[in-house]
Amino acid sequence: MLRATVLVADDSSDTRKILTYSLIEQGFLVVEATDGHQAIRLARQCRPSLMLLDLCMPGLDGWEVVAQLRDDPALEDMPIVAMTGYDADLVIRAARMAGCQEVLTKPFDFDTLRDTIAGLISPVNVTCLQYAR
Repeated sequence: MLRATVLVADDSSDTRKILTYSLIEQGFLVVEATDGHQAIRLARQCRPSLMLLDLCMPGLDGWEVVAQLRDDPALEDMPIVAMTGYDADLVIRAARMAGCQEVLTKPFDFDTLRDTIAGLISPVNVTCLQYAR
């Protein structure tokens, strides 16, 4: 049985650790990126089933990551769940318009995270290439 891979892209090591632990407990494989450049490289290499993407990272931010992934024919349909500390309708609408399927505002609870991901993919995805972190 192949498990779906989730790419977690966030510059906060604490956030990555918490998300990774939660996702592994749910049955997903997890790949971690610490910045936008690494997120794009790993997305192209691993072809994850879904990406959890912090919009505010230093250097190449999440907005640019979304733009580059949506311009890549191999990744244009990959579900992206944006994560942001800004709980403003304008930011949420802008993220959806940029190409994110969902937006989670920090801090979010793990039931919301689980339900959001479950609405987009399941832990088992037989068509996904797998790369464990």
